[in-house]
Amino acid sequence: MPFYVTKPLNIALGDSVTNVKERLLAFLRLRPDELKSFSLRRQSVDARDKSYVHYVCSYIVETSRHPANAVEYEQPVDVLQQAAKDVVGNCVIVGAGPAGLFAALYLCKRGVNVTVVERGSDISKRQSDVRRFFEGGAFCPESNVQFGLGGAGTFSDGKLTSGISSPFTYSVFRQFVRSGAPEDILYSALPHVGTDRLAVVVANLRDEIVRLGGRFLFDSAAEDFIVEGGKVAGIVLRDGMKLRCDRVLLGCGHSARDVFARLYDRGAQVIFKPFAVGLRVEHTRKFVNTAQYGALFATHRDLPSASYKLVYNGERSCYSFCMCPGGTVVAANSESNSVVVNGMSNYARDADNSNSALVVNVTADDIARYGFGDGPFAGVDFQRDLERRAYLAGGGNYVAPCQNVSDFIADRATKQFDVAPSYPRGVRTANLRDLLPQPVAATLCEALTYFNSKIRDFASCGVLTGVESRTSSPVRIVRDESFQSNLRNLYPMGEGAGYAGGIVSAAVDGLRVAQAVALSLCK
Repeated sequence: MPFYVTKPLNIALGDSVTNVKERLLAFLRLRPDELKSFSLRRQSVDARDKSYVHYVCSYIVETSRHPANAVEYEQPVDVLQQAAKDVVGNCVIVGAGPAGLFAALYLCKRGVNVTVVERGSDISKRQSDVRRFFEGGAFCPESNVQFGLGGAGTFSDGKLTSGISSPFTYSVFRQFVRSGAPEDILYSALPHVGTDRLAVVVANLRDEIVRLGGRFLFDSAAEDFIVEGGKVAGIVLRDGMKLRCDRVLLGCGHSARDVFARLYDRGAQVIFKPFAVGLRVEHTRKFVNTAQYGALFATHRDLPSASYKLVYNGERSCYSFCMCPGGTVVAANSESNSVVVNGMSNYARDADNSNSALVVNVTADDIARYGFGDGPFAGVDFQRDLERRAYLAGGGNYVAPCQNVSDFIADRATKQFDVAPSYPRGVRTANLRDLLPQPVAATLCEALTYFNSKIRDFASCGVLTGVESRTSSPVRIVRDESFQSNLRNLYPMGEGAGYAGGIVSAAVDGLRVAQAVALSLCK
C-alpha cells in the first residue's frame, strides 16, 4: 500500500498524539479497513494564541487509496542500513565529532580499515575532566568542552535542528535513535538529545565502529601531515608515531587552530570564513515559559521548556543562536587563560534558567578594521584576543565577565544581578561594552531593544555573560567537487573545516565525504 503525509491536525494539550485513529479516519475520509497503519511524523507547539496553546501534528499513513487532506510520501533511504562491505582501503579520520563518527561508521560498514584519531579523551575521562574544571579544578587543554569523543556538541543542548536539506538527514536521525537517543527526535519540530544522553549516544557510536573493525586513538593529537608529491599519505602524531594511509578525512572541530595552521604550512588552501561573536543572555526559565506560552499555560505539564528564535537586521545582523531552554552557561574555552561561554542543557531541560547566544556577524573587512589584518587566520587571532581579554575582564581563574541586560544597554555598572548567573566558574561584574568591538556592542544594544518588542521585558531583566566566540569556524579549508583539498587525498569535512554549522549538518557532511572516499577507493 502507498504512504501519505497528512495535513496538520490540532491536538489539545493533555490529549494523546498517538491514539488518534478515529480522528484520522474522519480527517482523511477513510473507512477503518482502508487505513492500514499510521505514525507520528511531526509534532510542534502552536502558542500564538495564549488562550489556546496546543499541539500541531502530522502523520504518515498507509492506506489502500489516496485519502483526503494528505499528499504522497516516499520513505527516505537509510544509507547506513544499506551499506555493504565492498570497498578495500585504509583511512585515517582526524576528529571524533559528528562528522568523524558518522564518516567512520559508514566507511567501516563498507569494509574500509578506519583509524579515528582524537586529541581529546574518551567520554568517561572527558566527563570527569570537564566536571573537575567546572567545579574549580585545573583546566585540561586537551580534554574539555571542545575536545574529546563526540566533539563540542557533546557538551551542548544536543539540538538536532538544521537548516540543510539532505537525504542523509534521515540516516543521521535513525542512527542516533539506534545509538540510544530518544525516539521523539524523529518527529519533534525542535529535536534535542541533551548533554546527559549524548554521552551515551557517542559511546554507543564508538562501540559500533569498534565492533565493525574500526579503532580509536584517544589523547592522540595530529601533529603533522605526511605530504608526498602533492598528496597526503598519512599523519604524524604528537608522540612521533606515523600513520600512513590511502585517505585522510579531516573532521576536527572549529577549535583545532594548530591543525589549521599546520595544514596551511603544508600547502593546503585555507581562507577566512565569516562568523559571529557576542554574549550569552540568560533569563529564568519561568520568564521565558510565561513569555512564550502565556500565564495560563506556562506551567502546563505537557509543554516542554520554551525556546525562542530572534533576529534583528539593522546595519548589521544580530540573532539568537544555540538557545538552551532550562539549561546552563558553560565554560567552553580550549586554551589556557581565556574565557569562552556556550550553552548546555540536559534532556529534561529543567534547570532554573534558560539561555541563548546573541551574536553579531563579523566579516573579513571588520576583522581588518579591528587591527587583525587580512590573512586566512585573522579571524582566529581576533577570537583569541577577545577570549583572553574576557579572561582579564573576569579577573582570572576562568571567572567570566557578566552584566545585567538593562545595564549593558544603559552603559552603566551592574551592582546586583537580576538573574543568578549559571556559569560554573563564577562571574564578575564588568562593562561588556568595553570587551566587544564598538560596532558589535552597538548592534547588540539595538537588537536587545528590538527583541524587547518581540518578547516583553526581554531587555528589562536577565544577565549577559561573555564572551561567545565559537559560533562557527573562522576558516574554511577549501575543497573541490570531489570533496578533496588541493592537497590530494585530504578530505576536509564538518564544522571545523567550514562546511557545517551544528551536529546534524556536521554528521551529514561526514556521510557525504565518506561516500566520496568510498567511491574513490573503488576506482
